Amino acid sequence: MISTKKYARRTNPFLPLRMVMVFAMTFFATVVLAQDLVVKGTVVDAKSGEPIIGATVMIEGQKEATITNIDGMYTIKASNNDKLVFNYIGYDKQIVPVNGKTTLNIKMSENVTNLTEVVVTALGIKKDMRKVGYAVSTVNASDLTKTASPTLGTALYGKAAGVNVKTAPGGSGAISINVRGLSSITGSNQPLIVLDGVPIRNGEANNQDYWGSQRVNSNGLAQINPEDIESMSILKGAAATAQYGSEGANGVVMITTKTGKGAKGLGVDFNASWTGNFVAYMPEYQTKYGPGLTTQSRASKKLDPYGWYTRNDRTGKPQRSLYGTIQYWGPEYDGSDVLSYNGMRKYSPVNAKPWNDVFRTGFDQQYNIALTNANDKGNMRFSYTYYNSKPNQYNSNLDKHTFNLTGSYNVLSNVRLDYAVNYMTEHIKNRPYRMFRLLCNFGGMFGAFDDINWIREHSVTSAGYRNRVWSANDHENPAEGFEYGIPSGALVDDFFWNIFGKTQIERNNRLIAKVAPTWEIIPGLTLKANLSTDISDNRVQNKNSTETSNGFGKLSGSYSLNTSRYTILYGDVMALYDKMITDKFNLSAYVGWSGRRETYFGQNSWTVDGLTVENWFNLAASKSTPKTSTGESHLLKTAWFGDITLSWDNWAYLEATLRNEKSSSLFTGNNSFWYPSVNASVIISELLKDKRPSWLDYAKARVSYGIVGLAPDVYYATTAFNQNSASGYVYNEQPMNVGNNNLKPETTYEWEFGLEGKFLKNRLGFDFSFYTKDIKDQILSTTVDWASGANTMAMNIGEFNSKGVELAVYGTPLKTKDWQIDLRGNIAFNSNNVKKLAEGVNRLEHKRWDNGAAYLYSEVGGKLGDFYAYAPRFDENGNHIIDSDGFYALTKEPVKVGNAMPKYTGGLGMTVTWKNLFLDCTLDFRSGGSVLNQPYQYMMGAGGLKETMPYRDAENGGQSYYLGGNDGTTVIPATEAPTGKVLYHDGVILEGVTEDGKPNTKMISAQRMYYWTYNWGTGAPTYYEHSIFKNSYVKVREIVVGYNFPKSIIEKFHCTKLQVSAYARNPFYIYKNLPIFDAEATDATSWIEQSWIGGSTATTRSFGLSLRASF
Repeated sequence: MISTKKYARRTNPFLPLRMVMVFAMTFFATVVLAQDLVVKGTVVDAKSGEPIIGATVMIEGQKEATITNIDGMYTIKASNNDKLVFNYIGYDKQIVPVNGKTTLNIKMSENVTNLTEVVVTALGIKKDMRKVGYAVSTVNASDLTKTASPTLGTALYGKAAGVNVKTAPGGSGAISINVRGLSSITGSNQPLIVLDGVPIRNGEANNQDYWGSQRVNSNGLAQINPEDIESMSILKGAAATAQYGSEGANGVVMITTKTGKGAKGLGVDFNASWTGNFVAYMPEYQTKYGPGLTTQSRASKKLDPYGWYTRNDRTGKPQRSLYGTIQYWGPEYDGSDVLSYNGMRKYSPVNAKPWNDVFRTGFDQQYNIALTNANDKGNMRFSYTYYNSKPNQYNSNLDKHTFNLTGSYNVLSNVRLDYAVNYMTEHIKNRPYRMFRLLCNFGGMFGAFDDINWIREHSVTSAGYRNRVWSANDHENPAEGFEYGIPSGALVDDFFWNIFGKTQIERNNRLIAKVAPTWEIIPGLTLKANLSTDISDNRVQNKNSTETSNGFGKLSGSYSLNTSRYTILYGDVMALYDKMITDKFNLSAYVGWSGRRETYFGQNSWTVDGLTVENWFNLAASKSTPKTSTGESHLLKTAWFGDITLSWDNWAYLEATLRNEKSSSLFTGNNSFWYPSVNASVIISELLKDKRPSWLDYAKARVSYGIVGLAPDVYYATTAFNQNSASGYVYNEQPMNVGNNNLKPETTYEWEFGLEGKFLKNRLGFDFSFYTKDIKDQILSTTVDWASGANTMAMNIGEFNSKGVELAVYGTPLKTKDWQIDLRGNIAFNSNNVKKLAEGVNRLEHKRWDNGAAYLYSEVGGKLGDFYAYAPRFDENGNHIIDSDGFYALTKEPVKVGNAMPKYTGGLGMTVTWKNLFLDCTLDFRSGGSVLNQPYQYMMGAGGLKETMPYRDAENGGQSYYLGGNDGTTVIPATEAPTGKVLYHDGVILEGVTEDGKPNTKMISAQRMYYWTYNWGTGAPTYYEHSIFKNSYVKVREIVVGYNFPKSIIEKFHCTKLQVSAYARNPFYIYKNLPIFDAEATDATSWIEQSWIGGSTATTRSFGLSLRASF
């Protein structure tokens, strides 16, 4: 495909560097008072050796002052007899006489009653948390790695208020992070990921498609190695993310990697982990009744009363055999000899948990070694991580190697060069296949009677061909043919053949690298630059084996090769100014420019009409001419930005930012946008000072306002012609969605208010936020006149409001010499309201299931994501209305039955330490937020689930009847059956009234009730309302038990740290409302596709061991 685009004028990425330097030197020029001496030095933490950023250095009794830079360095002019005062929130103040010295290096000790926190804010700038007027959640390294989580997603659950995470099963699946609810109706809601100040590739991965690829795909965030991360700061509100403009609407995740700062000479860190992943939270099956049709269906098919018939498809000999059906309404298991698809066997269940045989126990192993070094010229850290995963799916494997190098080098006393290189290479054999075609397809059903191990082992013949389900397979190897067709055709024909008969080899290489020089021009004036890149190379080969011998005349098998490269080139430059105007008044500011260019190119080639040579996976083996398609895209964004922060006496702070951004994805003249923000904070505890109560250590109030955007996808505003060829002619096709010259980014306007507090010598603390945001200019498709050559156009026409509350609390209720208990918790409420859609449109359809059996809508005046479905009707007294057939009478039209948005989410955690032994536990919870459990709908109708046992017999509440009437299928209640009739015991009379208000007396069989109530489509009595569940749960995420060996022991091994631990991930639910599946069994990143579950691969609970050592 070749696209013709209109671009905005491209900017020389390096031209603004010269402009910023000139502006900085002229605007920030300062006059320094003459003194006798120039005193220099560094201020570091006495315990860790880490530099303290922003510490105040002033001359006692004078107004002259300065602050330390990002390396903890300072320079100040003083007299021989002066005394320097070193002050920083959270540390004890120090007063040091100059005494003629020109170098004073200071080690400051923490004051446990007034601790502070440094966070990473927009553009990678570190700030004292007390100066920040908006909400920031921070997760440190130990929280990310204590259970050897393979990805960041599995490590983030429940750890930050207002941050919801979903990770696709399968180890390498996509990670979805949602911050403060939705910011877009139909666009992306994924936050921007920034690694060491560099925006990197992430993207969407929505796999919820029956007809498309069934592999569980991934996105960029899953490739980031948790072992290399020092901390994560999650910027939530618009004021926090305004400096990222059109990419800030969904929040920003700031990832900071580990460095060698604080290292004392050469250091070595080693860790290893081993994890077993066990299939869990999957459907369980009833083990009392075997395969067979419902009683009425048996009678109509002239089967015997128990659902058996006498025949043998292969030999023609009379033989008692099962009817080949996916339904489990057959006779009770009795252990007799029967003929099945795999020969004569006992009529008994094989496994109530057959999914344990569909999948295997997975195993992960990870090894990491890191070298650190530091001296007066700089620091360095090199890390290598090897990760191997044997997924739960058979014939699948993942190998990943990650190399990380970070460092800092002091080129001159006032010039520093920071650098970071992260290289990842991974080899994936067969990403897991989704279960969608097994669970959302009656042809994929199976139950406790099915011998899954036998089916799996016979899905491929001994000659390597496909063992067809619905044929005797005599033309391949008669001895390996099935006795008759396996009912679960999709299990063999689709699922197992895709696993064993098809091989996908994927190789990914990714390089993220940056160089960032810093020049302290004069004390208080610094020039910083950053040049970085994120390059991803992807190569995927699909080798689909020959299905039948070429000798039979029909070629099969195929081969495809897909290669792609995604490149991000990013650069920024900024001048920073920081000046103590007086001993109480501080001014800091920065101004800068950034540019980002993204380029994608992909090519896919594939064979046509089979392989001429069996299993020769090469384009040259194609019977017909191979085909090739290509695609490419280009995006350029540039921006000017600035910030000014004023502070007074360490208790009042005011910050304002402004960003002007241009994008090549929008048309010239309509591609420049402004994104301002302002925030303020007051440190109440500092304002009160000596007047504050003794139990109050810290109190802060904050308010902020910001405007951010969400840009449309590249080329979304343009009309791109698809180029094709036929009969030797090349032609263009106009797409059905036409471009819009006036399209602009979606825009969020957000207010935020917050309170923070610490009490009782920092033993108790909280962080509270309230926010409200209006999200305007939503990009939606609206119909246009067919004369335009298309039927829809993207326009800025939608609007909705979102508001919420977040609360994080933490405390240490017990702390003695040997014991310490730390508690933490967070909860977040979010609600939205749709204000406007397209002109004349009050309802937007997001998704439709099974020919209109259920819908997902958003309606003006309501919340995003309303579920609609046919549902039972009730009379004015609340009684079910029963129809003439004995089933629930249904509504004439779909009605609202739920909403996809949760009421609240949160997490709880506890760490208990006794001497060197520790226990850590984390759980998260969710209330509300409906999901469609589509597999439940089908599987209940098939009768295999244990949930179908009610009313199946007298023991389970069933009533007696026999079948009579003219057609022999009418249910006649009775305690005894006439001669020649069979007495059944699965009758049920649904509670309710008939249309005329009389109590219902119509009996139906439980089998028929389940089969027709839980079926496909819209025909009554089938309905989906009972398969739409509120997805509320309380889940234990992590449990860790570990031991830190005492110094007296580890010194013998020349160790500075030695820790062993055992852990569990996803061990159990305390409460779960959703039946048969994990509450998060989704593999999509879109909120629309997350509204239904059950199509992903197996979910797991994991147990493992970890070893960590430092030398």
